[in-house]
Amino acid sequence: MTTNKEKKHLRRRSNWYIYLISFAATTVLLGLLILAFWEVLFPVNNTNRPSDPWGEYLPGEEANATVLFMMGDSQGSVPNNFMLLNYRPRDAVIALIPLSENTRVTGDNKTGKLGELYSQGGARLVMAGIKDTIGVDCDYYVHFDRVSFTGFTAPLGEIRVNVPFFFEGGGIELNTGEHHLPGGDLFLYMNYADFPNAGDDYNLVIMGSAITTLINSNGRHLDSETIQELFNKILNTANTDLTFRDFTDYQRALLYTSENSVNPAIYYVPSGHYEHDDFIISPQSIANIHNRFDLA
Repeated sequence: MTTNKEKKHLRRRSNWYIYLISFAATTVLLGLLILAFWEVLFPVNNTNRPSDPWGEYLPGEEANATVLFMMGDSQGSVPNNFMLLNYRPRDAVIALIPLSENTRVTGDNKTGKLGELYSQGGARLVMAGIKDTIGVDCDYYVHFDRVSFTGFTAPLGEIRVNVPFFFEGGGIELNTGEHHLPGGDLFLYMNYADFPNAGDDYNLVIMGSAITTLINSNGRHLDSETIQELFNKILNTANTDLTFRDFTDYQRALLYTSENSVNPAIYYVPSGHYEHDDFIISPQSIANIHNRFDLA
């Protein structure tokens, strides 16, 4: 027969298991709460932006590229404007060289203005002429018309420009002063603005300054989805030899530039002289282009 003393001893032993189970349950609950609020209780100093899925990244020389950009009234038309863009993400440099359509070059044993060579052999012949005459080897080309340029710039918003004189052309009017233009109006302004009072080939200054602002202001802090959208706009609407594989090769570098580079774009308008209607780039200007493209 069990005595009162033995019954008390059994109750104490049973209570010991209850205490152990309660302690274990409390510990687990506390652990879950700490995990849930870990970032709040113990913040980490992380310099990587949330949009950077690659963590620490520094682009190498393999990300360098030179692109020939052209603008014409419609796809298949002869471009009105030409521009070289040298991209060196590790150096935080995007060097822009606007070129007059009257620039005379020689490539593949053919000599003529940039527009004339395009008429004879398209972008490839223009690239050959630029390589043989200026010493710049273009990796890719992109030919925008108004529709494709408008679509390309749409995700970037309006672009700020300073108009030096009253402008009227292509169905738009711009008073002197600062304006914020959608891509379609900017295209018209760059293609039709020509202010003789400002000097010869001032349209090259207009194009260089507008694209510089587009890159430095509207191209800052873009996420990877927007960069892919911009690339898709080029692939699907412009005339280009870029491919989606090229996008995958340059995606990290483009994101790195957008997030880290402050005012990477600079432009330079080459000087020279005219022989009749042909513009001849001076040897000093060619040397300056090489210096800006880090080819010296």
